[in-house]
Amino acid sequence: MLFEFFARLSNVDRAIKSGEYYISKYQSIHDILSSLSLGSVISNKITIPEGTTSFQVVKMLNALDSLVGEISILPPEGSISPNTYFFSNGQNRLHLLTHMQESQSKKLKNIWKNRSEGLALRSLEDLLILASIIEKETGKNSEREFISSVLHNRLNKKMRLQADPTVIYGITEGKSKLGRRLLKSDLNTFSPYNTYMINGLPEAPICNPGEASLFAAANPANSGFFFYVADGKGGHSFSQTLKEHNKNVRVWRKVRNSLSSD
Repeated sequence: MLFEFFARLSNVDRAIKSGEYYISKYQSIHDILSSLSLGSVISNKITIPEGTTSFQVVKMLNALDSLVGEISILPPEGSISPNTYFFSNGQNRLHLLTHMQESQSKKLKNIWKNRSEGLALRSLEDLLILASIIEKETGKNSEREFISSVLHNRLNKKMRLQADPTVIYGITEGKSKLGRRLLKSDLNTFSPYNTYMINGLPEAPICNPGEASLFAAANPANSGFFFYVADGKGGHSFSQTLKEHNKNVRVWRKVRNSLSSD
């Protein structure tokens, strides 16, 4: 009653904001009322890295004891926006997930609206699929638009994408890491994600791509590249011809073998 009296006396009783607050036993009534009126609620955060799969995101959310409810249905791959999200204790998991999906939808529509002309993409879903491949192929911002150009050039020439991350997703379904190198038998095993065997894009995204990869998918560099392979330095070597590509592959294998021997 004493606390309510001071709240009314200070004219902050209607300004108090709901939420969870940390209150020290050393705080005065005035300090507590100030925190409640300013809305200084306890805020937790969760970071969803670019390239995380929907299975991994749901696992992360369900593991947070500070949230309530349970996510039992896996959201579509690619529908979640990687970012850092803030939430209060007791917030519903599904509400937070919905916010993540709404954010991705907004970004996707805006980037699609401002895409380059003449793309080999027919829909928002195509853009999302291509962006998810770019996300898994490189973590270097300087390379994204060149990776995108290779994929677009191959699509325009009716060449198969032959992207290793899509094959890996077909094996793991985004639930775990492959934990080994891809084998020739993997490349020769059919799945709707095996871009060594299917024409065009896989049937769905292979991860949740970030905004940079979405932008790169919609705005590829103007290049004549049709091939790329890891360069052993955290990036890729790009080439226009198969002959150049095979040379780059030999260089990469030497680097990879030297790293394995170490």
